[in-house]
Amino acid sequence: MKQVHIFVLGFLLNFVVMLISPENAAAQTAPTFVGVRTFLSAPYEPDLDKLKADFAVLGVPFDEGTWGQPGERYGPRDMRENSQEYAHDLTEGFYYIDGDRTVLKGKRWVDVGDVVIYPTVAQETNAKITEAVKKILAKKAFPVILGGDHSITFPVVRAYDIPLTIVHIDAHLDTWNGAKGNLDHASWVLRVAKLPTVKHITQLGMRGIANDQEAIGNARAIHTKIVTSEEIHRRGVAAAIEAIPQSDNIYISFDVDSMDPTLAPGTGTLEPGGLNFAEIDELLKGIPSKGKLVGLDIVEVNPYRDPSGRTAQTAIRLMVDLLGAAFH
Repeated sequence: MKQVHIFVLGFLLNFVVMLISPENAAAQTAPTFVGVRTFLSAPYEPDLDKLKADFAVLGVPFDEGTWGQPGERYGPRDMRENSQEYAHDLTEGFYYIDGDRTVLKGKRWVDVGDVVIYPTVAQETNAKITEAVKKILAKKAFPVILGGDHSITFPVVRAYDIPLTIVHIDAHLDTWNGAKGNLDHASWVLRVAKLPTVKHITQLGMRGIANDQEAIGNARAIHTKIVTSEEIHRRGVAAAIEAIPQSDNIYISFDVDSMDPTLAPGTGTLEPGGLNFAEIDELLKGIPSKGKLVGLDIVEVNPYRDPSGRTAQTAIRLMVDLLGAAFH
């Protein structure tokens, strides 16, 4: 009997050694609480001159443009933290049990860190944002921008030198008249509309009583196409997809407050009646059918209002679904 015990113990020891040996290390999955936080545990490369990737994730921890609850400066950190639920060898892609399919296999992801922020000197910060996105584009990588409040979209879009259709998904039109010389999260659309590269703006998911006649008047003046959240509820996601013109290049700006607060409470300006997960997921996956996707930002994640982290994790899942539809 003693010999049997020794045999079993020896077998177990050999098995453990085999599991922890270097050649088997790649097969192991580290717990989500282990390691330095990068987006999806992607390699970290802050030197953009050395960037070699299909997807470059750039954080913009800036919230000086908000008129509501501050805290969006911690959005990039929160999204990196909550992305650990989906962290794995990213070159293996993302597997969906529904349909037994894998997307984004073989794609290279890199986290390039955060833009340098100059507190209270927004013009300097915005210049750094534009410079960083230009470098990512020059390296032929796809920019995934983690905000930050919605004012950051203007310096991001400013980095592009190709004709763009902007698809703006939000509870708010963001077309209010900002203070003279000021760029904030409620007026950035008016700035973007003046860029020579921007040919069309489609605005999806606006709703409720959070918009006013000033905002709608300015939106009509710059000829945006608007599909409200209520209309999507009534007519389905197809109504939103139809509103997007067939385009050469599409940039998506995704404000998490477009989702219903029950799904995404972690944002500064809550408004009931938002899109549910199935609606926003179908919408995002349908947009690539209208043209080449060339960039994406996820903005207005405020972890102070959502200690559960579900707002950030939901946004990350939606991002994967979108990129999976855009890059077969």
